[in-house]
Amino acid sequence: MKTKTYRAKIELKADADKNGQFAAEFATIGVIDHDQDVTEAGAFEDGQETMIEAWNHNYGQLPVGKGVIHERDDKAVIEGAFFMDTQGGQEHYKTVKALGDLQEWSYTFEIVDSGQGKFEDQDVRFLRKLDVWGIAPVQRGAGIDTRTVDIKGLKPYPNEHACRLRDPGDFQEDSFRRVTRETDGKRYAVIMGRLEGESTMTEQAYRYPTKDWEADEARAHCRDHEGRFEAAAEKAGARHTAKEYETLQSIHDMVVELGATCPGHDDTGGDEGEGGDQGEAGDGKLRNPSRDSLAARVAMELIEAGIDD
Repeated sequence: MKTKTYRAKIELKADADKNGQFAAEFATIGVIDHDQDVTEAGAFEDGQETMIEAWNHNYGQLPVGKGVIHERDDKAVIEGAFFMDTQGGQEHYKTVKALGDLQEWSYTFEIVDSGQGKFEDQDVRFLRKLDVWGIAPVQRGAGIDTRTVDIKGLKPYPNEHACRLRDPGDFQEDSFRRVTRETDGKRYAVIMGRLEGESTMTEQAYRYPTKDWEADEARAHCRDHEGRFEAAAEKAGARHTAKEYETLQSIHDMVVELGATCPGHDDTGGDEGEGGDQGEAGDGKLRNPSRDSLAARVAMELIEAGIDD
């Protein structure tokens, strides 16, 4: 039996405080890890169920959750839930959530098939087929580029794919600005703000208009910038049509660029620290807009007058 451990960032799924659900990238495919191993695509059995082990693989304690393994792109992902009806499950959930970017994940496995060879001019062991016994949150490890990807997840927007580079809670309140850039002839928005204790602007997120960006294209751009991706919602909410949301967002962005400050509104009751408070509701993104904001009032007047953007 062997273990491998990876650094992880933490995000819990919606309602995770009740159901303990999470997702974590616990292995990276096709790279040399610190054990001089290369895990090949297909090494993990897609759909394999496994347990979430206690902290640091403490085999003397009962499992604290369970999940299902999937391979997605170059990552092995565990989608599961802590046992919130047990003390151990609750304690692990709260600890993982509180540690945030410090969290690492490790998995216990048995090698079913492997072989020696060359990779990027280095002698490595290729791991071709693995049987995962369990996955655990741990203190330190030796893995490459993994993270907890969904514990309070990004909220999908109706007409834009999203890419989060930094958590909004790292930034000063009311410091967010939205600017436009272009790459390969495609325009996208950059959300910028001032980190706590700093005076310079730092990129916090990207937004990709669905009329210009396919989800796969936006996801690739986001991955190149080491961000966390969320595809756009398939349809807008009941309060406004997709066309109305485009008009609202377009006018809102124009008013903000002219210097107006619009209070953020989130009628969906978003999680604390996520879109709906000072975070991404304050990043220049208008969602579930209200007549109380200048941009929304202008946009609604145009919509009701039958004027398209």
